[in-house]
Amino acid sequence: MAGVYINRADPLHRRSTDKGYRVAWKLRSGFQRGQLDGELTYGDAVKKAGELGSKDHDKVYWAEMIMDPKFEMKSK
Repeated sequence: MAGVYINRADPLHRRSTDKGYRVAWKLRSGFQRGQLDGELTYGDAVKKAGELGSKDHDKVYWAEMIMDPKFEMKSK
């Protein structure tokens, strides 16, 4: 099975109006990580990550680009 991931936004130019981002989190002391549901603009994701980070000091929050998998099965 071969394939690629397709970015929902431009990875080099992060404008606050670009869609295709979500808020991701990671525990400060541990290996758990996850993402919040929903698609946001980059500006909204950064703002929400800052708000959540100021309330919850056990986790680190950031804006993460959503990548869609595009895998194809090769037939013989």
